[in-house]
Amino acid sequence: MTENKSCEGLCESRPHTEIADVPLGVSRRNALKGVAALFAAIGLSSASSAAFAAAKTYKVCKTTDIKIGSAKIFAVNGLPVVITQPKKGIFKAFNGYCTHQGAPLAASVGAVATQGTNMFCFQHGASFNTTTGAATGGPANRPLPKITATVSGTQVSVTL
Repeated sequence: MTENKSCEGLCESRPHTEIADVPLGVSRRNALKGVAALFAAIGLSSASSAAFAAAKTYKVCKTTDIKIGSAKIFAVNGLPVVITQPKKGIFKAFNGYCTHQGAPLAASVGAVATQGTNMFCFQHGASFNTTTGAATGGPANRPLPKITATVSGTQVSVTL
């Protein structure tokens, strides 16, 4: 773990640590999905189909692993992914990097702190809505990027 001094007095004075060396930015799959959407929008459906095929679905957990009103973070193909169950049978997935400074929402794979309809980043306390990913409390002011979550039987999967 390395000490992170990039907060420059904006947060509590305690030292911060980085827990993951996963690069931030747009993945190849997400870039191809964007290209696919563009092709589909302008009517090039065959090119669109090829680009959408590059997106891959990953089985992440069982529906029973995520309690109603809770959130958990998982490592999926090297990316932290948060899965929530804001209401019974409704599963949502988000990029697990806080939009404040890019730290994962939890210190390790497992539970993300929640209270009511909010989940919290362990580093600086930014809060996000468990249904929409919207920032509900600073220091973050941007929503968590959404990830497509699907349920088949008792299996929760995400598409990256």
